[in-house]
Amino acid sequence: MRNYQEIKGSEKILNEHLKTKPKWLVTCNKVNKHTRAGKNGKFIICPICEQGSYVFHFAWSALSCQHCDSLITKRHWKVTG
Repeated sequence: MRNYQEIKGSEKILNEHLKTKPKWLVTCNKVNKHTRAGKNGKFIICPICEQGSYVFHFAWSALSCQHCDSLITKRHWKVTG
């Protein structure tokens, strides 16, 4: 598993890239009951502020965005990869 500093660094780079509204952002799937994080985690994107963070499991029903402080249900989050 990657260490904490690598995750925070790549999260910052991805969030800076998301500010440019990349074309692939509209094709991201939403989280559903079959979504799995895997051993390296998944990068999820907030549907409100379009900023994201890594998660390592989906055993939650709602999650508060670290960037806009909105409480968002699991099925509304977008997942990359």
